[in-house]
Amino acid sequence: MARKIKCTLSASGLEEMRNQILAYSNDLQRKCQILVSKLSKLGLDVVRQTMESIPSEEKGSYHTEVINASNGDIIGAAIRLSGDKVLFLEFSAGITYGTKDYPLPSGNGYGMGTYPGKGHWDSPYGWWWIDENGEKHHSYGNRAYMPMYHAEEAIVIQVREVAKEVFGG
Repeated sequence: MARKIKCTLSASGLEEMRNQILAYSNDLQRKCQILVSKLSKLGLDVVRQTMESIPSEEKGSYHTEVINASNGDIIGAAIRLSGDKVLFLEFSAGITYGTKDYPLPSGNGYGMGTYPGKGHWDSPYGWWWIDENGEKHHSYGNRAYMPMYHAEEAIVIQVREVAKEVFGG
């Protein structure tokens, strides 16, 4: 990625050096945008793939989006997963399928028995809940599918390879 810039010590030589530095700066910015875009897409694909593998009665409604800068430039991106059951899907729920062991410290405050109201998460008989159509459903909870964790993991695993692809080397 290192680039040598040579110039003669003259007004025109310094102007040429300035132009080379500006071109390099623009190229670097473009490549950074490509890197962020590729990594965002990779993470979003993992989230979508994970969500599609979850039974519909467990995942509820959800949506994903990538958030970029207001002017359209990609200076960073965030993958957002929102919906009525996403905490349960990321961190699990219920004593039967739930777990207190999330692979990252950021998830330590979530999981079995941590949700507001706490309900009947630890009942060996499970619990009943009513959906948006007024229908009753029985549940023992669900396992942690961890769509966001798996997205982060995929990005971390691929970042060097994608960076080499984008920046060369």
